[in-house]
Amino acid sequence: MMMHLALAIAAVGLAGCGATLDQLQSRAAIDLDCQPEAISSRELDSQTRIASGCGKRAVYVETCTGRNHSGCTWLLNSPVRPTSVERK
Repeated sequence: MMMHLALAIAAVGLAGCGATLDQLQSRAAIDLDCQPEAISSRELDSQTRIASGCGKRAVYVETCTGRNHSGCTWLLNSPVRPTSVERK
């Protein structure tokens, strides 16, 4: 019985770890004035993403309020800028 309880607690704990792509898309949609499904992202490092959409981009960092990487979300960490236009 104790083993089942320990496994259940571990499973619940892992389910809440880290900020999600859905959270990033929701936050970036507001900042970039864009629909969430139009937001794409790329990883800079394990806690930093560049979100792009609707001709704009911004940098977000993951921030957590709880222990063991819980209570996490994305925080805007740069000005919103136009996406780079490739030069010919």
